[in-house]
Amino acid sequence: MDVMIDKEWLHATLNDACEALQDAMSKVAEGDDEDAKEVLEHDLVHVYAKLNYAVNTARLGPAALSALSEDELIAWPARMPFLTYDELDGMPAEPGEEAN
Repeated sequence: MDVMIDKEWLHATLNDACEALQDAMSKVAEGDDEDAKEVLEHDLVHVYAKLNYAVNTARLGPAALSALSEDELIAWPARMPFLTYDELDGMPAEPGEEAN
């Protein structure tokens, strides 16, 4: 099954994510250990949100803004099984163990 995407929209949204990633990379390169920690724990969440936005809106393009909720726009794509640090922290280290 061919999936139709709005190529121009996808390019624009990926460019936005790329700029956010470049900002994070600059912050790490030019900053100290605390800046690097902030990038890892906070800034990359925004990069992922922008990437999720690109994936979640690729088919609808700008129409997605009125068709999807804000949460749906930036949520992890359902077909991509990634977890946040908070979700990982709540998982047991090994099967059968209690969550952290």
